[in-house]
Amino acid sequence: MKVKKPLRRRAGFIFLFGSRTLVSAGGEPPVHTHCPRCGHEADLVSKRYRHWFTFFFLPVFPISAGKSFCQCSRCGAQFQIPAEELRSRVADADQHQAQQAIVLYNSLRASPANSVTLNQLMAMYASMKEYDQAISAANDFPQALQASEQCMATLGRVYLAQSRHTEALNWLDQAITRNPQFGEAQYYKGLTHLLMIPSDLPRAISAARAARNAAYPNADALLRDAEAKARESA
Repeated sequence: MKVKKPLRRRAGFIFLFGSRTLVSAGGEPPVHTHCPRCGHEADLVSKRYRHWFTFFFLPVFPISAGKSFCQCSRCGAQFQIPAEELRSRVADADQHQAQQAIVLYNSLRASPANSVTLNQLMAMYASMKEYDQAISAANDFPQALQASEQCMATLGRVYLAQSRHTEALNWLDQAITRNPQFGEAQYYKGLTHLLMIPSDLPRAISAARAARNAAYPNADALLRDAEAKARESA
């Protein structure tokens, strides 16, 4: 009887291959403009990405064309277009808003008591970071401003954006005098007291509670923040 010899196992090889995306500098200088995501002025850094075939995790050859994109240096948001094109689009949007602001301003000149239009104009200037223009519009149309707690609150928010806390509280308080249940004014009053140096925590807590009672968004978070700082300072 013949005895079968055991089979020998041959040494094998494991081939590890796949693909990965490599990012490199775009070669264009950064573009300084307003980021569409975070709204702050920042450098939009030009970059390029390309997919590569990898062997043992090492890139061997590209399997796609290089594509340009840009990234905000402040918030990290990425936009799938070159930085120069994004700046052009942002500039076009700003120009469109500026034209809309002119239309609203001319409408107010024809109807100076129109609070709705004044609030739209101030909010538009604020979105463009043109805070002085928003304040100027409020001064130009006092009849519309004094007739609306919403306009007063919007003006208070504009002053808050400039860290002019005294002026902000003045207009927020006037809005609350007209309507004590106005949650927006209560919320930003609480936020203003919290951001002041030094903070007025009792007033911040009181206003945050009033905003919460009015079901204003994020009032709970503001109240928790103010109460936590009050406990820390106790």
